[in-house]
Amino acid sequence: MEATQLTTRTRVAMVWPEVATVASGVVDVRAEADDAAELVDQAHFGEQLRVLGERGEWLYVQGEDDYFGWIRSDTLSVESDPHPDPLWIVATTLAPVRADAAADAEIIGEIPAGARLSELASGDAGDWLVLSWRRGKGFRRGYVAAADTAPLDDLPRRPPTPADLLATAQAFIGSRYVWGGTTERGLDCSGFVQQVYRLNGVGLPRDADQQAVFGRPVERASPGDLFFFGAERVTHVALATSESEFLHAPQSGAVVERGKLGPERRLRTIRRYLPENVRET
Repeated sequence: MEATQLTTRTRVAMVWPEVATVASGVVDVRAEADDAAELVDQAHFGEQLRVLGERGEWLYVQGEDDYFGWIRSDTLSVESDPHPDPLWIVATTLAPVRADAAADAEIIGEIPAGARLSELASGDAGDWLVLSWRRGKGFRRGYVAAADTAPLDDLPRRPPTPADLLATAQAFIGSRYVWGGTTERGLDCSGFVQQVYRLNGVGLPRDADQQAVFGRPVERASPGDLFFFGAERVTHVALATSESEFLHAPQSGAVVERGKLGPERRLRTIRRYLPENVRET
């Protein structure tokens, strides 16, 4: 792979929500921040939950089973990072891995946005991270430019907002459609929205019909919600940028682009994954 083959790399905006660990027996997860609200799930001692919002004494979380709901904050232990070993995160759409610590060295691979990295050694690599890179049956050293990464400690430690989701999505506009793809090199409709949410700490299932089961239905879309389309069943998903406009990876031969609700696609449902009135901090 030659350096001249690389496209211009775009910086990706992202946040890294805090993680809360269940600190008492079995804890109820409710549909709203109220003890009288519907019980939608339970979290067990030691489970780790992503914190996506806060309302008084309640936290809006996503559990290990990917379910969303409200849980009392006094039943949890909030940690800034339960896995402190990785120190860096890839912060460009694709970061080249080179054979040596030089911008003109051979490219031996690429790492997509959001990948967490631990240095193998620092040595005299200067502005490069040194990684253990699998090559065939063995391993070799690979080098990633520090400029293509961000220290995990530097990412905002707060719940994601709709504005965060849209900022992340901007980096993928123009990426070509590839069925099954999940990176800037190519992605499909559900891979696109999954990556936008993942880069802000929210896990979604892989396929559009699976994604349409999670979150909660809403009548009118707001930025960051998902539109689901299909004639007989859900076959397509798009990220809302307004009540009627969206970003999506439409079909083979196309690229991630802007779109608008219309008769060409049947809208089946709109789902929301973040709580209303997320704190902007």
